[in-house]
Amino acid sequence: MADAKVILVAAPELIPALRERLGDDGGILTFADSDPVRAMEAIAAERPPVVALERLFAASPRGAALIARIKDDPSLDASEIRILSHDSDYQRTSPRRRGAPPRKPASKPPQALDGGTRRWPRIKMKESAEATVNGRPARLIDLSLGGAQLIGPESLRARQPATVGLGPAGRALVVAGKVVWARVELSRKGPAARVGVQFTDPDVVALAAFLDTHRRR
Repeated sequence: MADAKVILVAAPELIPALRERLGDDGGILTFADSDPVRAMEAIAAERPPVVALERLFAASPRGAALIARIKDDPSLDASEIRILSHDSDYQRTSPRRRGAPPRKPASKPPQALDGGTRRWPRIKMKESAEATVNGRPARLIDLSLGGAQLIGPESLRARQPATVGLGPAGRALVVAGKVVWARVELSRKGPAARVGVQFTDPDVVALAAFLDTHRRR
C-alpha cells in the first residue's frame, strides 16, 4: 500500500467509473463508502496527494465526518480533497487551511442544549457511568438536570425523540427527551453520533442523585 497517489472513497459500484475519471495508472487505492474508518486509517498512513470522494458520499454525514477528520489533521495539509461525480464532469476541491496554525478538533457541541440559555451546568461523567439511547448502548459524556451529551448509534438525528437510560443496562433511571443536535464522528470502532439530548420533565431528584454518584471527581 505504499506510494498511493490517490485514495478514493465511493460506493463499490461507482468505483470503476471514478477510477477511469481519475486516470488510474496503478496508484489509486479504493475504499467502500461504508467503511470510512479504514479509509481514514489509510489516508493518515499514506498521506496521498489526492483524497477523492464521490459526490453523494461527500454530502452524507459519514462523508462530512471524514472530510472534517482530514482537515483537522495538520499532517494532511498537503492532501487535496477532491469531490467528483461518476457520471458527469462535476469536480471541485474542498477548501483547505493554508498558512494558518493547526485548528483544535471540535470538542464542544455546535450549540447549547437549550439554545444558549442553559439553566444547569453540565457535569463530566465517569467512564464507568452506563447509559443507553433509545435502548441501545451509549457513552455518557456529561449530564445536567436538563440534558445530556452522549455518543451513541450513528442513526441518531436532530429533532428526533430520545429516551435516555441511565445506570446498569440503562434501567436505573429512564428520562424522555429529544435530540437537539447531532453530528457523526469516526473512531476505530466505526461511525457514531455525538448528540445533545434535552430532557422533557425529568425527575430532578433522581437525576441529582445519579449526578452525585457518577460525576467525575
